[in-house]
Amino acid sequence: MGASLISAGKSAPAFGKFERSIAVRYLGARKSQGGVGLITGISFVCIMLAIAAMIIVMSIMNGFREELVSRMLGAQGHVYVQSYGDTPEPGEIKSIADWLNENDDVDLAMPILPKQAFVSANGQGTGALVRGVSPDNLRKLTFVTDNISLGNLDEFGVGDYGGDVIAMGMQMASTLGVRVGDQVTLISPTPTVTAFGSSLTRKAYTVGALFSLGFIEADSLHIYMPIDQALIFFDAGDTPTEIEVRLHDPEKVREFSRYVRQNGPSTVRVYDWMDRQSDLAGALRTEQVAMRMILAIVVIIAIFPVVSAMIMLVKNKGKDIAILRTIGATRGSILRIFFMSGFIIAALGTIAGLIIGILFCLNISVIQGVIEIFTGPLFPPGVYSLTDGIPALIKWGEVTWVGIWGFLISSVATYFPAWGASRLDPVEALRFE
Repeated sequence: MGASLISAGKSAPAFGKFERSIAVRYLGARKSQGGVGLITGISFVCIMLAIAAMIIVMSIMNGFREELVSRMLGAQGHVYVQSYGDTPEPGEIKSIADWLNENDDVDLAMPILPKQAFVSANGQGTGALVRGVSPDNLRKLTFVTDNISLGNLDEFGVGDYGGDVIAMGMQMASTLGVRVGDQVTLISPTPTVTAFGSSLTRKAYTVGALFSLGFIEADSLHIYMPIDQALIFFDAGDTPTEIEVRLHDPEKVREFSRYVRQNGPSTVRVYDWMDRQSDLAGALRTEQVAMRMILAIVVIIAIFPVVSAMIMLVKNKGKDIAILRTIGATRGSILRIFFMSGFIIAALGTIAGLIIGILFCLNISVIQGVIEIFTGPLFPPGVYSLTDGIPALIKWGEVTWVGIWGFLISSVATYFPAWGASRLDPVEALRFE
């Protein structure tokens, strides 16, 4: 038997059956051998939970971020293309919008007229952000049309010069005490000069629809007005000077803005929502980077039980190492045996964690429902506007990164105890046996 072991030890290929069989057998060390088996189980659970937590937390953060950005940008564009001049050439803005709509990344590019105004009704008044849009483009804004709480857009844009029907947010309507069908008075902040002096332009409009976008700024400030009527009311000329662009993916605004600057007409300037909301965009990015660093450190901490188990295994298997070296096993073979022992624990824990984390995110609504049976609503819809429950967005690139990170840390953590085992002197190990 000794000869066969010598032969196996000398001729066995790297990571071959001989080394794998010993590595797996060492993982099942009995309690009498120092409890390495128990620590192995604890190590597996620690890594599994750390990887699962990393997937779950990152996915929920992505979901909340996506929800926040979609609500915030629901009443805003992703990219804005604005004419340098106050009076662009006739048809210029429309031709640019048509060119932008041909891009595969664009969901909708529409000319708009954004203005500020004062709106009053029933003795109440508040500031408003009036957005002049064409009726066809407003009906394409599914974020608005899908969130109309009262009324409809059937009469929006109907009548001479766009008619006098507008749409406003529910919060603004509540402040003014108006309902669908009531009239409100809009007052332009820019005085109009006449032969009898200057005066503020004011006009009564009918509320045709009330929307609730779930974002306080939009619901309390925004009014949609037919663009033909807005041009007249605000004395803005014959054509708008700005185009609002909505992309399929709001995260691509930087690349798209660069593309328009390089390939679009030189008579426009381009800026995006990250420029307008630079503080929020920076905060979201900082939070994203910081949380991923914290979770990566958690995974590193979870590896320490594996290191402890490997150190104990090497200590308890000193005699076995000496015997293997004596019968011909090389230092490289010893290193690979113990490296595989630790790596198997960490790799299985990483794979199990990935599976649990993904399944948790895919079934988060069910899990939330079970938890709420005992705790009550976790995120009341009336407060957080999360009608579909906790959002979780799995990004498979991040899942891949987590898996690679788990395997990488596992390899580094198990290498050094295995290297120590390979450096063990057989004479010293057998001296007191």
